[in-house]
Amino acid sequence: MKYSLCVNEIFDSIDGEGKKAGQLATFIRLCGCNLRCSYCDTTYAFTEGKDMDVDDIVRQVSYPNVTLTGGEPLCQDVHALLAALKGHSVNIETNGSVDIEPYFKYDHVWFTVDYKSLSSDMAGRMLEENFEKLRPQDVLKFVVGDEADLNQALAVYERYQPKCAVYVGAVFGEIEPSRIVDFMKEHELTDWHFQIQLHKIIWDPQLRGV
Repeated sequence: MKYSLCVNEIFDSIDGEGKKAGQLATFIRLCGCNLRCSYCDTTYAFTEGKDMDVDDIVRQVSYPNVTLTGGEPLCQDVHALLAALKGHSVNIETNGSVDIEPYFKYDHVWFTVDYKSLSSDMAGRMLEENFEKLRPQDVLKFVVGDEADLNQALAVYERYQPKCAVYVGAVFGEIEPSRIVDFMKEHELTDWHFQIQLHKIIWDPQLRGV
C-alpha cells in the first residue's frame, strides 16, 4: 500500500536555528496548518502543495539530518514517513497545539515545540500537556516580539521546568535581539539558548527554499 502526503517543498540547506543550527539538513515542508500566527513567515504553506508518495519523498532526502516542518506537519498522518526515515535524525517542528506523544515510539525522532507567544494571537491554542511531556532530546522554543512575550516565556518555563533544551529567538524585525540577551541576564536564565535565524542573515528573509 502506498502512502502519500501533501508536500509544499523539499530542499537542502543548513538548519537555521535550534540544536543543529549550522548543520546540513534536508527540509520537508508539508502543507496545511491549524493555526494562523500573526508573524508567520511561511503562509505559502497553508494551501500550496502537491501529493507525493512517501517513497518519492524519501528519495529526495540527501542528509542524515531531516527537518519536518510546515505549516504544521502533524496536521497530516506522518507515521509512514517517519517509519521510512529510520536511520535519519528527524526533527519535527510543531506549533504546540497537536499531541506529540503518539510519535514517541520512533527513537530517531525528536521535537522542536513552539509555545506560542501572546503576540502570535495563538497562545490560547496550546495543548498544555505537550509541555509536560517534553523529553531531554526535545526542544522548547519561544519566539518573542515584545516584553510581554518575554515575561510569558519565563512564566511558562517556570511552570513546566522542562527537562529539554530551551531556545528563545526574536520575531524578525519586532524586538532588538540584545533585549532578549539582557532579559536572560536579568533573570539568570543560564539554561536558555538565545538564537538568531541564520538563514535570514545569510539569504534574503523573503527567499524560499533556503
